[in-house]
Amino acid sequence: MHTLNHKLEKSILEADGRYLGAQELSQLEHYARSYAVRLQTYQQLRDNSDKFILQALRKLAQSYPELIQQHGQRCKYDMTEVLRYVALSILRDDEIFFKEQIMSWLDTILLAHKRTAHCVLAYRYLQEAIATVLSNDALAMTRPYFDLITQSLEAHV
Repeated sequence: MHTLNHKLEKSILEADGRYLGAQELSQLEHYARSYAVRLQTYQQLRDNSDKFILQALRKLAQSYPELIQQHGQRCKYDMTEVLRYVALSILRDDEIFFKEQIMSWLDTILLAHKRTAHCVLAYRYLQEAIATVLSNDALAMTRPYFDLITQSLEAHV
């Protein structure tokens, strides 16, 4: 796995023997300045992922108990993987990494199981659970990833 995000890696490769330009330096400065919040967000997601997922699934079970009885373990596994990649992508500050690593897998799995409508709800509940713990800055970092998930799922509903 690469250490830098796609934007920084591209800038560095394109620099090849020259100094970074103002926009490239700005990206690097933003990456460095936001590191503490990104690390804190990553750690909170990592440390509380089970709690967040179980809270979301319990709320989903109130409306769809048979779904959770039949597919609860698979939902938990899928949501754990997605949340792990959300956390890693936030740490890297890299939406491209998230899209490449998880979104096509998620699309394929959920289309195969024909559960996209239920999953939209589950991921909304997951986002609500996360919102109860994370700071506003940390929550703002998660939003683009959950927006991607929701948009992708709603496209199939």
